[in-house]
Amino acid sequence: MLNTMTALHHRAAAFLVVVLTMTVFFSMGYYSIAFCETGLYHDSINEPPKEGGKGFVMSFTELERQSHYSVIMVKYTSGSSVGSAMYVVKGCWEIARQRGMEYFINLKEWRDNEGNGLMKIGFTNDTSIDPRSYFGDYDTNKELKFLSVSDYAPLWEK
Repeated sequence: MLNTMTALHHRAAAFLVVVLTMTVFFSMGYYSIAFCETGLYHDSINEPPKEGGKGFVMSFTELERQSHYSVIMVKYTSGSSVGSAMYVVKGCWEIARQRGMEYFINLKEWRDNEGNGLMKIGFTNDTSIDPRSYFGDYDTNKELKFLSVSDYAPLWEK
């Protein structure tokens, strides 16, 4: 009987830990980060048009995660140019935070057969690295500029 009561107390304590942990995560805003079934980052937005303007319909999906970079796909349906660009930056910012990296950089852009935007985004804590040796292939015609997680944190941290 004593062993049964002890086992019940351990299960109750374990359940309480799970509930408290979930409560902390939800209260800290972690619920806003979405993941694909593979554990890669995904987000989508579908806002209707407001006051005669455009609707805002996009999705951001991390397709591949390597040690120093990710390949992402951006599906654009509608939205303002500034809002759409910031939506992509926010997705990259979220991945950088997940990775524990301070900087992210757009290394390469291209289109798939369906016209979706594909990007190779690099992540690092050191902006003095040599992009070719650290990230591998990138668009040498592209101006490379590191963006900082800390700089964007006031916009998106909850």
